[in-house]
Amino acid sequence: MDMLPTSFQFLSGLGDALEEKFFSEWFWLPENITWKDFENIPGEGIYIPQPKDILYCIPVAVVIFCARIFFERFIAYPFGVYMNISTKTYSCPDNSQLEQIYLKTPRPASAQVQNIAKQTDLSTRQIERWFRKRRNKDRPTVMSKFTETAWRLFYYFSILIYGIVVLWDKPWFTNPRRCWMDNFPRQHVTGGIFWYYMIELGFYLCLIFSQFRDVKRKDFWEHFTHHLATIFLMLFSWFCNVVRAGSLILCLHDVVDWTLEGAKLNRYMNKTFLCDILFAMFTVGWFITRLIIYPYYIIYSTSIESAEILGYAHSIALFNALLCTLQVLHVIWFGIIAKAAYKAVVVGEVERDIRSCSEESDVSVDEGKGSHQHKNGNSNGIQHN
Repeated sequence: MDMLPTSFQFLSGLGDALEEKFFSEWFWLPENITWKDFENIPGEGIYIPQPKDILYCIPVAVVIFCARIFFERFIAYPFGVYMNISTKTYSCPDNSQLEQIYLKTPRPASAQVQNIAKQTDLSTRQIERWFRKRRNKDRPTVMSKFTETAWRLFYYFSILIYGIVVLWDKPWFTNPRRCWMDNFPRQHVTGGIFWYYMIELGFYLCLIFSQFRDVKRKDFWEHFTHHLATIFLMLFSWFCNVVRAGSLILCLHDVVDWTLEGAKLNRYMNKTFLCDILFAMFTVGWFITRLIIYPYYIIYSTSIESAEILGYAHSIALFNALLCTLQVLHVIWFGIIAKAAYKAVVVGEVERDIRSCSEESDVSVDEGKGSHQHKNGNSNGIQHN
């Protein structure tokens, strides 16, 4: 029994030591700034972000998730039915032996197909056809893509309008240098910006989990990395009250996202002209916002101007490393966008959705000679996000 208080004292001391190390002012803050500068003073009329505020994003994420279910089921789906969006699903004959192989290897190599043929009474062509049908069975319907895209269009456009409204009259909206001025870190966070952050953080928390049930994309892990980096950036900027820079980054990223979703939605509805217009807006907008404004204004301000005004801070270096991670993803994705735009405009050939899964033909290569293979999905170079 005498050991119990001693053990508690040891654990308490260990926890205090870890907290002191983790929240070390040497790492997190520039010189001449302490954590006391982040305390709210009653009657001062200034609100400084607090770590506990982050808990608000959890119920916000739940509300966003419920709103998405309601929107997709009762708004997007009926609208999709009205627009004659296909709800076709694909069937596949039951075969327990092939099913076990499929769960391990959805795309067996030619040699493996031949080995399977030796173990069954099926020909290689029948086995290949079964695997194609089985893969098609797992693919989402056009309607499921339509409702998901409609929700993202609604969210991205709504949050863009809200972000512009709450930032429009702020001096740092057009001058990023002001992010580090005005008595930093005692910079007031208005109620509008507070909820702007909580809604965006709640949305990205939803994406982290919903991405595993949404339509699977070829750049799944790139998006997963993007979402994680965004969440870490938002948490960091909130803890250190770099909210001004964080709000600029959020708004800048929201500028073009809705145009992509709008282009995809029009593609599903066979509105080719509107699809092409929105995709052109998306391509140009992406280049301007993420390859020009983002690196030359935002990253320049967070790396150069912040050091000039506040001095060096290790945490700001980490912040900039995460910003550069996003920039690498921007360049990778723009390469995909440019390739699609080149094929659609210069070469003159249309390209199906190169990120999401499309239906495979039931006809094998040999059987398809002299006939057209049926393809379901997009017929232009739009990247499905």
